[in-house]
Amino acid sequence: MQAKSPIWRTFKRSEDGVAALEFALVSPMVIALMIGTIQIGMLELMSTNLDAAVMSTTRKIRTGAADRPVGADAFEDAICEVMIDERDKCRDRLAISVQKVTDFAAAEAVANATPTGQYDIGGPGAIILVRATYRWPLILPMYAGGFRLSEPSEALIDARAVFRNEPYA
Repeated sequence: MQAKSPIWRTFKRSEDGVAALEFALVSPMVIALMIGTIQIGMLELMSTNLDAAVMSTTRKIRTGAADRPVGADAFEDAICEVMIDERDKCRDRLAISVQKVTDFAAAEAVANATPTGQYDIGGPGAIILVRATYRWPLILPMYAGGFRLSEPSEALIDARAVFRNEPYA
């Protein structure tokens, strides 16, 4: 049997570079966890932002305000003014539907349907269903949380509102 060389014994006992090796093994997981946390935080922020934008814009419809949106494009513009995303990107990522329904049960039946771009605000006392869906790009799709995916790299953020128009004149 051959004796092991002194170089091998020295290499075996050496602890130089152990920290670098441990960092190389652990850092990808830590970085992915940090990116995932930031991504979920951004999804929650955008979800809250979309909800607030839809609520402030639908209030103008509900109350019959003079500056209420008069068409689907104006409605999208009003939402995108409140969103924290760039206006052009917002318009590309946003899909809306504003439709008059017969009663609240009918609104519940179609609330989860994909927005089709229609715009019918009804009149005083009408029941209105507003659907807005926003596509948000993902860095790590496996960290999408409870959000639905429209594509492997995009989450769908939804906002829905159902209300009865006030008896405005």
